Amino acid sequence: MQKDIEQAGEWQAVWSKKGGFVDSVIDLGRTIYNLFFRRIHRRYITKDTRMLELGSGRASLSLSICKEIKSLYCVDISDVALKQASASAESLGVSNAKFIFGDCTKLNIDNKFDFVWSQGLIEHFDDPTLVAREHYKALAPGGVALLSVPYTYSYHAIWYKMSRPKILRWLWPWEGVEQRFFNHKELSDVGMAITPHSRVFLMQPFPLGIIFLEMRKPSN
Repeated sequence: MQKDIEQAGEWQAVWSKKGGFVDSVIDLGRTIYNLFFRRIHRRYITKDTRMLELGSGRASLSLSICKEIKSLYCVDISDVALKQASASAESLGVSNAKFIFGDCTKLNIDNKFDFVWSQGLIEHFDDPTLVAREHYKALAPGGVALLSVPYTYSYHAIWYKMSRPKILRWLWPWEGVEQRFFNHKELSDVGMAITPHSRVFLMQPFPLGIIFLEMRKPSN
């Protein structure tokens, strides 16, 4: 419980940051990555898709495709991030999104979803399978969960390791937040512990350093 409280405080601090060179670089990177993420998302969504994003933060990606789906629910443990996401939705004219304060390790949502998404979430937990299982539980029959995490062999991992000395921590944009990186087998083990209907694949182009876990819930 104490660790959960500390983690919530760390994310509040991350989303409360204002400006700065590192934040500007991250915003630029997020814009570029969203171009590739949107291409992948469109494999899974239709006008009838009910979508859930866990650990949504500002939800910039999900909000950018909101007009292509039926509805969007965004869940995050940071009310600061949710307020920022809500303000972005209003500025974009998005009216089919809901923003919910909640814990992704124990969701309390009655709705079921066709597409459940998270970006850079499970690597921050001691038990990533616990969080991945919540993605799967939120699926409607026939739905798909897609989890994006940083790859072991990527510039993200090098960047993270270089910023571990205290004097260099400011170089890591999520300064107070610890995380891990996944290789193909480690992420596959997470998925197979939940459902045999899972697969792992890398984002292309490879230098982007992202690996995905896809979990499908059978229709019957």
